[in-house]
Order: sequence, then structure tokens, then C-alpha cells
Amino acid sequence: MLGLAGVLGGWFGNLWIAFDVFAQFSYQFWLVAIAFGIAFFMPFARVLTGIAITVIGLLVIGIMPHLTAASYPAPEVKPPAEHRVLRVMSFNTWLENADVDAIAAEVQRNDPDILVLLEFGNEKRALLDKLKPQWPYQDDCRHLDHCYMAVVSKFPIADFESHASWVGPPMVRASFGKELGGLTVIGTHTIRFPYMRAQLTQLNELADLIRKLEGPRVVMGDFNATPSSRLLSTFEQRSTLRRLDGWLPTWPANFQMPQLAIDHIFASPEVKGLEKVRIGNGAGSDHYPLVVRVAVPVTP
Repeated sequence: MLGLAGVLGGWFGNLWIAFDVFAQFSYQFWLVAIAFGIAFFMPFARVLTGIAITVIGLLVIGIMPHLTAASYPAPEVKPPAEHRVLRVMSFNTWLENADVDAIAAEVQRNDPDILVLLEFGNEKRALLDKLKPQWPYQDDCRHLDHCYMAVVSKFPIADFESHASWVGPPMVRASFGKELGGLTVIGTHTIRFPYMRAQLTQLNELADLIRKLEGPRVVMGDFNATPSSRLLSTFEQRSTLRRLDGWLPTWPANFQMPQLAIDHIFASPEVKGLEKVRIGNGAGSDHYPLVVRVAVPVTP
């Protein structure tokens, strides 16, 4: 009953956004409801059976992302005609994580063409220097209050802007030239529970901004919202982007058993996903990074 109450509470998020916090855990609530529903028909040890099924289910959720990581390195793929293949990566490095060497090693292992770093404070300044030889094009928003993000790239950044004190979430926007078909990459990090109404406003404002941009777009970062939430579904519909990462849990990485998919990669219709999104190693963070190869249209 508690599991079903949680599922119902998430549905009420469509009426009152504060209830959307329950939707963030809808997989876990369904798991509890199904586990104890099965246990109800057991002739004995009902509680123990329900607990055992729940624990096994949570372990399965935590293990599934690691199966995607096992596919690295992925085989080469042939892009569609007049498209360029790019590997993009989003990594919330965690403000409390000072292991710059581990983060740099994980970035180098995944070798993205474009990387968005989140929770990237001044204590990680040395990371940019370590990445400079392979990723010479870099910019960040650390000069703004409450904006801890950076973009590093193998390709020249034609235009860069960042925002923190606006209606939307802290964000960075990097635009690229003709060699990437005018691609725009946005990194973002929204506010989180209990500020659900402010979070919904942030996502709506970000969606409106994205919809006004022209050309191929990739948006990635920490949305603090799962695919089953009203928050994320509203953003996806309003921005007209599509989410590439499915339901891949990325948090918490501390115990190697992530349960919530709150980091995401979105793309506009022009950008083609070439493989399933996978997680990387945590490198001391409480989030796992997301990595995927995409194809962006370019002019011959």
C-alpha cells in the first residue's frame, strides 16, 4: 500500500508540482508494490519475501548502468552522409571531489570531443591545465555566482555565454562553426527538491530559450529530475528535444549502485544518436558521467 501510495503521489504531481518528488522514485515505489504484492500470496515468510524481492530489484537497478559501461570501447560506427561523428560527455564532478587527477584520467579515457563539466569550482582549476593539450578550447562560468560549469572542446568555440542570475537555471552555451554544422551545446544544472516550483520555472525558461535557437543542439547536465517526473517530461515536450539516455541511473555513485536517472543528454531532431548512452567511472564524484556518440549534419 505504501508503494502504491508513492506511485499515486507522483501522479498528483500533475496537479501540484510539490508532489512530483514522489514521481522521482516511481521505479522504486513500483518495485515495493510488486514485491509485496507477490509476497502477499506466499504461504509463509511474507515480509521477508517482500524485503528480499525489493533488495534484489534495487540491486538490479544499480547494476544495469554498469552493463552499459562494459561496452567501452564501442566499435566504430559509420555516420550518415554529410554528418560528422562526435563523442559528447557530461560529468557532474561534485564540488566536494578534489581528485583532479582521477577526473582528468576519466576524461582522457573516454576521449570526448566536447565535454561539459558541472560542479566545477575553483579548486579544480588545475584540471583545465591538464586537459589543455588535448582539449585546447575551453571556457567556463566560474566568474558568476552559483555557476560552476565549464566546456572543453577539441573544436574551436565560436561563441560562448553563461547565465546564473536569470529566471532559468545556471547554464553555459557554446556555439561552434561550420566544421560542426553550427552546433550549439548547452550545459545546465537545475535547482532541486524542495524547490520544485522554482525548478519547473527554470526548466520552462530553458526550454523556451532552446526553442529559439537555430541549428543542431545538444543539451546536457544535471537536471535533478528523473524520466518519470513531470519536471523532465514538461521540459522535453516544451523544448522539442528528445532525450538520448533512456532511464540510465547516474546517482548516487558513492556505493556503485546508482538508483536515480537525474543526469541527461538531450538532442534536437537534426542530431542523430549513434549508440546507447553509457556511464563512465565516478572518479571520486557522487555522479557517474554520461557519454554518447552522435552525428551532426555538416555542410560539405
